[in-house]
Amino acid sequence: MCFFNVTNHWEEVYLLSGDLIVGNDAQGNGGKSFSAPTYACRPPGAVHGPFKSVGGCMLYEVHYYEKSVS
Repeated sequence: MCFFNVTNHWEEVYLLSGDLIVGNDAQGNGGKSFSAPTYACRPPGAVHGPFKSVGGCMLYEVHYYEKSVS
């Protein structure tokens, strides 16, 4: 099980197969269930997790930083 995370970068997540439950408590209860195919995009500063899966899952994640403007 993962715990809460705050990102400092952009995240794009594709749930390719299986199931993913987001936002469960420390005992693994609750949360919102997603099944494939699902796409999520999180901006810097987004709080997310914890995560779990009942049957397993395959994710494809892309992380990137926004180009600074000078």
